[in-house]
Amino acid sequence: MLLAIDIGNSHVVCAIYDSKKWIHNIRIPSNMNFWQKFSSLEKYDITFATISSVVPRLTPIYTEAIKNLFHIESLIIDHLNSNVELNVDSPNEVGADRICNSIAAKELFGCPAIVGDIGSATNYDVIDESGAFIGGAIAPGLKTAANNLIEKAALLKETLFTIPNNVVGKNTTTNLQSGIMLGAIDIIEGMFNRIETEMKWDKPYRIITGGFGELISPNLEFTHSLAPNLTIEGIRIIHKRNTH
Repeated sequence: MLLAIDIGNSHVVCAIYDSKKWIHNIRIPSNMNFWQKFSSLEKYDITFATISSVVPRLTPIYTEAIKNLFHIESLIIDHLNSNVELNVDSPNEVGADRICNSIAAKELFGCPAIVGDIGSATNYDVIDESGAFIGGAIAPGLKTAANNLIEKAALLKETLFTIPNNVVGKNTTTNLQSGIMLGAIDIIEGMFNRIETEMKWDKPYRIITGGFGELISPNLEFTHSLAPNLTIEGIRIIHKRNTH
């Protein structure tokens, strides 16, 4: 069994792959209070562990936890062991999540491709016709962009991350919902359009993933594929290439 771990800024996703399918997953907040939930995986016969991490301080914590629970060493994904061509100025600066998204987009969908990873940050990953990651864009995520407004309005965060029926809000909550959620949708659509225009691509594969992906996806006007597990699938593919 493979334990694939995606360490993000807000959550750590731990997924178990066995017999050509994902059989279990858990989400843990990205902090030090993880052991009770993580140790629940001990009942599984984990023989491999592969980690994608964008939080360096948590990486050794999880590798040590894996060693204690399963007595195995972990593969930490980086720009050298991923077997992905990174056609950018500094390949070592490309986040492991973007590497995983790129390899999964190529293998599961095709090229060229644009990935909108809508999470703590919103990443736009651009993969050319050959499958190389050629760069993209990074923007503040929905929560980050909304934090200042939330504090000023003194409202519960959860009520704001809802897509309203109308653009013109009639109270503070619906005003904020419109600006945050509909504004984000317009930005995402605009960025995809800008990338396609700059790259002179007619019909690239358009892929949406990330923690807010499932909420945003039904409201996007352009044709796309929703792939909630894209990063995890990339971890699986990279693991396979490093063990065969």
